[in-house]
Amino acid sequence: MGIHKTFLIFGLAAVTFAQDITAKADEFVSAFVKQNKFSGTVLIAKEGKVVFDKAYGMANYEWSIPNTTDTKFRLGSVTKQFGAAAILKLEEMGKLKTTDKACDYLPDCPENWKPIIIHHLLTHTSGIPNFTALKDYGQLKLLPSKYDEQYKAVRDLKMDFDPGTKFQYSNTGYILLGQIIEKASGKPWEVFLDEQIFVPAGMTNTRADNNLVLLPKRASGYRANGGAPTNASYIDMRIPSVAGALISTTGDLYKWDRALASGKILTESSRTKMWTPEKDNYAYGWGIAKQNGKTEQSHGGGIDGFSTFILRVPEDGVLIVVLSNFEDGKTGDVRRGLTDIAYGRPIEVPKERTEIQLDSATIEDYPGTYQLSPDFALVITRQGNQLITQATGQGKMPIFAEAKDTFFPKVMPATIVFTRENGKVSGLILKQGGREMPAPKKP
Repeated sequence: MGIHKTFLIFGLAAVTFAQDITAKADEFVSAFVKQNKFSGTVLIAKEGKVVFDKAYGMANYEWSIPNTTDTKFRLGSVTKQFGAAAILKLEEMGKLKTTDKACDYLPDCPENWKPIIIHHLLTHTSGIPNFTALKDYGQLKLLPSKYDEQYKAVRDLKMDFDPGTKFQYSNTGYILLGQIIEKASGKPWEVFLDEQIFVPAGMTNTRADNNLVLLPKRASGYRANGGAPTNASYIDMRIPSVAGALISTTGDLYKWDRALASGKILTESSRTKMWTPEKDNYAYGWGIAKQNGKTEQSHGGGIDGFSTFILRVPEDGVLIVVLSNFEDGKTGDVRRGLTDIAYGRPIEVPKERTEIQLDSATIEDYPGTYQLSPDFALVITRQGNQLITQATGQGKMPIFAEAKDTFFPKVMPATIVFTRENGKVSGLILKQGGREMPAPKKP
């Protein structure tokens, strides 16, 4: 229910939209497909109109049934924005306020939850532990529970922090929001969303997933594992609830984008509230960022067998949707590339890369600290014959040799080329997103 790694995010000057979006986007996504790194559907809209919408890979690999543009995918945490919209709709209807105490709507509420308001749940600032991060989650996700097991797993745990003081992503908060929607509306959360959001927006292919119901054109979920797909592990789709249980299509998410833009679903004041960021730039079911001087509204999702991403740039009517039935599909990389293509920025089309083995003496040349900027460095260490990189403030990432002095990570499109002086490694060049960034090696 999803976060993707990257080395750096660089601002680039805004440029006019590319005129050859279709050809570039197809070439870019097809490169991931050829490397067994993506299966799914993608959509690009600009100025509010669809300019690219195409399917890749298989909806079912055992039967060789291709994905189509109306294939349904599990959304994972992209679901959260719909739960947030439902809460705001209930507020418009006078049935609750986002400043209400959450415990007013929750059964058997523990004492340490009493200070939590609905706003805290929406913005991941409640301090309630995330049930999907618990060590027993692997067993929990198999249970046919809409709320009870998730609730029981966390209600007696110590709070991670005082409500409102920090940001910590918590699927538990959105599970509780599902209960609040039901208490305030008097209806199951999925029925309320259908009546108040999906039907008015014309979203006929969006609903809560259900393992038992036969759903036409629903994709099967897989793990790519860097090679032949394997079936994803099982999750009872009652478990994720408002945190991640919806399925949808690129076309329906385009309709959602247009309904948001037109005010068909929510009033202007509700939309302003939904997109006003709290801590760590998270608002109500959306992450908010400034890129190239423009506001981006986005959210990723990851759930067993699926990975997803939606990004809006309201100022330009830009929408990027990436839906994949590969749990480990390169959804974030695909989204970044498609965004750059939509804006005419340079991209690096991923190419098939072959790992080679270097001798131990050569491997020993590379460890060290490489300074990309005064406050940002890549630290390269060695574990046996494996090189590991760690960027400032980020996690560790292995890199692999494709030639002497040339390495690549398998989790994202980038290249590291080590430079030498008098035969000794003196620095590196990080090639990513159409840019080349030199970094001298610290003595």
